[in-house]
Amino acid sequence: MGGTDAADAGTARSRPRSRPRPKRKDAALNNERLVQAAREVFARKGLSATLEDIAAQAGVGVGTVYRNFASKREIVETLYDEAIESALADVQDALAIEDPWQAIVAFFEVTAANQARDRGLGETLHGPGHGPGAAGPSQLAAATLVATLQPLFERAAAAGVIRDGVTATDIWPIFTMLNSVYGLSEANPDLWRRYLTLLLDGLRATDRGALPVPPLDVAAFTAAVSRADSGTG
Repeated sequence: MGGTDAADAGTARSRPRSRPRPKRKDAALNNERLVQAAREVFARKGLSATLEDIAAQAGVGVGTVYRNFASKREIVETLYDEAIESALADVQDALAIEDPWQAIVAFFEVTAANQARDRGLGETLHGPGHGPGAAGPSQLAAATLVATLQPLFERAAAAGVIRDGVTATDIWPIFTMLNSVYGLSEANPDLWRRYLTLLLDGLRATDRGALPVPPLDVAAFTAAVSRADSGTG
């Protein structure tokens, strides 16, 4: 019996140890599928979209969403970090522009255009609980964005094309203000460009140009105020 035990032990030692099972590919694919579905749903509906909406967009049951994400906030945080990464890439593109003022303009225009197209993006970046004051990784990401932007503003300041005292941290209030203009007029979806130009004029030292689009007429103004009062967008 002892010999049998010893033989069994030797056989066990000779067997290769089982390797840890790799993460299932379908689980990783489900995760990315859900994130993409969230991007699309939030772009249309904003952050009022539900996990059920995300599941329907992805073509899966809501249980699959809960197996991948503990809450909608976790998905929102994922998209927030992605938005910061995209903004960092936009800064690098702007820094590649030789003219310091046009580099500033390019960054604002590209970032604003992205937010205007994507309702959820603006709400993700500027809604309650997000942005520079948010805790955890989001706060670090925002600080990284400001540090990356600083050379863009320092270069403009050195060239004398931006007002004294303007810094990279001014971007957050500016985009927060613009966030209230996106979608203000269904008849004129590019209306935000007018107000971005006004805001950029406030940053620029000299040479203010013409506004790119006309203002709201009285009827459009009245409709916009009515929608704001009723809480619809």
